[in-house]
Amino acid sequence: MKKIALFVSVLFILSSFLSSCSSVTEINGSWKKPGTTAQKYKKIVVIGVFNDLVKRSMLEKSVVNSLTANGFNAVSGSNILPNSLLDTDNDKKLDPDAREKIIKILNEQGIDGAIAFTLEDVKKSTSYVPGNNFYTPGVGMYGFYGYYGAAWNNYYDPGYYVTTTNVFLTTNFYNVASEQLLWSTQSQTVDPQSIKDFASSYGPTVVNSLLESGIIRK
Repeated sequence: MKKIALFVSVLFILSSFLSSCSSVTEINGSWKKPGTTAQKYKKIVVIGVFNDLVKRSMLEKSVVNSLTANGFNAVSGSNILPNSLLDTDNDKKLDPDAREKIIKILNEQGIDGAIAFTLEDVKKSTSYVPGNNFYTPGVGMYGFYGYYGAAWNNYYDPGYYVTTTNVFLTTNFYNVASEQLLWSTQSQTVDPQSIKDFASSYGPTVVNSLLESGIIRK
């Protein structure tokens, strides 16, 4: 019976580990410009407004792939825009002198819609997970009377502390011709295990939210 108890304990730990292997992205809130109706866009660019080219391109690609899977023509900003044109001063905004150059490139590429996302915050919190007591009967295969008064074994899994990482991004959609902000959302990704894991969760969630907003159509 001790072996059974140990097996149950191992299964519990394994299931907890597997459940923590992929991040979850949630939408905290969205805004849509009043009076905005669904419009067709010939080509949408996805731009990460920060300097880490590897992370930026992976997140962009996730959004592009999700848009493409839903029938939209999309391109990653890291494929058409020099990294030097973006947020070189790390103020989470496009550099002031980059605006005209970016608009020129987008027009040359036939792009009429733009998704831009920025990192707003990373927060960590620590919580305590209490331990568990569970019992198994003593060694031996007894009948009903044999169990009467038999000893029970007490097993205890000690408690432990868990640190949770929450990553917050703001994602905006712009009409390139009018340069107007039509939609904005803030997303929260919990415990990304890697940038690849983060991207696979972020892209589909944000694109689904954009589609539900009703500002773009095929």
